[in-house]
Amino acid sequence: MIDLMLRTTVRAQMDAALEAAGLLRSAEIGNGETILVPVLGVSLDRIGPIPAVYDIDGNMVSRGHPEYHANLRVTFDLTDEQIGVLPTFDPLPAIPYRVFA
Repeated sequence: MIDLMLRTTVRAQMDAALEAAGLLRSAEIGNGETILVPVLGVSLDRIGPIPAVYDIDGNMVSRGHPEYHANLRVTFDLTDEQIGVLPTFDPLPAIPYRVFA
């Protein structure tokens, strides 16, 4: 099992990378409409932009991050090619906004 933190500028870039890695697929939900869903063995936690945090006096405690964020959990081995197209980033946050339990 592998957990990854991902970041792109917008959601469409995240979806494109996850599709290119073979971790999302299209599924028809009726009336010809389709959505993207994780493949078997993949959990995707879509976070989106991370808001700034302010204390009770309105002082910024931590700045926000306007990029699109997601956490990815995969229960099977990924190839080097799959990992290469995923938008991982460095350095990882010391205190993540949200993680898998």
